[in-house]
Amino acid sequence: MMGEDMAHLAIHDPPYNLIAFEERELTSYVNWCRSWIELSDKYLAEDSALYVWVGADQKGGFQPLPEFMMMMRRIGSFRSRSFITLRNQRGYGTQGNWMAVRQELLYYVKGNPKFKVQYTEIPKILKGYYKKVGGKITENVERSRSGNIRPGNVWVDVQQVFYRMGEYVSGCYAQKPIKAIDRIVAASSAKGDLVLDFFAHSGTTLLSCEMRQRCCYTTDVDPVFCEITIRRLEHLRQTGQPGWQNGNPFEDVGYLRDSSLIPEEVTKQTSMF
Repeated sequence: MMGEDMAHLAIHDPPYNLIAFEERELTSYVNWCRSWIELSDKYLAEDSALYVWVGADQKGGFQPLPEFMMMMRRIGSFRSRSFITLRNQRGYGTQGNWMAVRQELLYYVKGNPKFKVQYTEIPKILKGYYKKVGGKITENVERSRSGNIRPGNVWVDVQQVFYRMGEYVSGCYAQKPIKAIDRIVAASSAKGDLVLDFFAHSGTTLLSCEMRQRCCYTTDVDPVFCEITIRRLEHLRQTGQPGWQNGNPFEDVGYLRDSSLIPEEVTKQTSMF
């Protein structure tokens, strides 16, 4: 797939080793992660960025997050830059613990890649931090390059994908918001750059690259998700819409036209193709 091409950015969202998949023993799972991290290393340029979404099971020692971090240290090719938290609007309800509403995103680099500062849509309303600049006392809003705040490493302004959103794709249980992926693509790549994604799933990275004028090489071990990714890109190009909202990617298949099908049913039925 790569040939002699080298990427400047990789965004990976691997299965989190939960019960929804064929659960692996932790060491086996981390060794499997190492295999695609080393492959990423092989095809990432000397100055490049790597982002990985990693699960942290609070009932199981927060694994595989800590073991994944240790594995990355042992590889040594990448330098850690940030531990980002994406805050979901909904979580797993419980009366006996803090509600789980976070997703973990690790940011690593090779060499010294460029990073373009991003801004949220949240306006700056808190003034303070006065200091003298050019003989004049100014406060932080005056000195700012934007009237909006930077996202930092805790993202609270990204809407979790659900069925009423235009980008929603039925059957993609781990779909990441376009806004989150788009923020990464905008910050850590430039127009024309090549972006890698070894776990296409719903095709969000591919769509962000399409809209940001990047080239994206993506794949998925599941042919259903490969087909969904292709159909989603075609749907975007034909209609300008990033998803199907209450519909599904296989509406042209007779018995899948019922948009009331829940994601699990869509997944089971489309797996026959």
